[in-house]
Amino acid sequence: MTIEIRRLGEMAGAEILGLDFNHPLDDETVDTINRAFLDHHVVCIRDQDISIERYLEVAAVFGELQPQKIPQFAHPETDLISVLSPNLNRESDDPKSKLIVRGTFWHTDHSYHRVPVKATLLHAVTVPSKGGDTRFLNMHAAYEALPDDMKQRIEGLRSVHCLTGRRNFAGRKRRTDDEVDGPTAAHPLVRIHDDSGRRAIYMNPNRMNGIEGWSDADSDELLDALNAHCFDEAFEYRHQWKPHDLLIWDNRCLMHAASDDYHEPRLMHRALLRGSVPVGTGGANNSQGKAA
Repeated sequence: MTIEIRRLGEMAGAEILGLDFNHPLDDETVDTINRAFLDHHVVCIRDQDISIERYLEVAAVFGELQPQKIPQFAHPETDLISVLSPNLNRESDDPKSKLIVRGTFWHTDHSYHRVPVKATLLHAVTVPSKGGDTRFLNMHAAYEALPDDMKQRIEGLRSVHCLTGRRNFAGRKRRTDDEVDGPTAAHPLVRIHDDSGRRAIYMNPNRMNGIEGWSDADSDELLDALNAHCFDEAFEYRHQWKPHDLLIWDNRCLMHAASDDYHEPRLMHRALLRGSVPVGTGGANNSQGKAA
């Protein structure tokens, strides 16, 4: 099987052509995909018209699948896949109420767990004819672009991530079947990538209560400054979806956000790969939490 890798963006993104996941994957192909994942942080394998069963088999090649915990969005066949569609999100139970697109503010998946997810897979079943892009921020590049005094300031700090965090920029009211009471975890603000050893700013603005041991006012001053720095288009890659794209991205060094600029059907199937306890500049034991 001959495959081709093409770079998609300066900050992140590569597409893989000539690959069909309906056929068995050999070790060389898996190694090639993993290398592209580490090099480009977002990998798009085009034209993957696959079943749910095959999707799970392929995902398991790249890591341990993690159950998804909001029943409202679970796939009817398995809790290892969640269904992302604005048809599942409305302002109220009235079927005529406004559709809500989730995840439109910058975030990284499940950072409020002691062991956050390593990677997210998203399979495009149905995409609109225009709009609905997913945007990514390269947090390696964001760290490297910090002034030296800010790098020194955040060295060794930990931020407290909480599902129901007080700094909720998205402003979305949580449904009663969400995980209302937790979990909570503290993670290094400067994260060392497990595989590459590179440093990245590890943030999830909607889920960060503050800096561990700091007052709310001092935390907000620092986190607002980091937000202003990181939310820069200079660090951004924007993925324009095609039908049957299968995207894999690295939550350890990226933030992402959905776009809500579309009015046609959009249906995605999401899978998550279990990660490891984030390591910062203070070593392996600088992350803790109330629940995994």
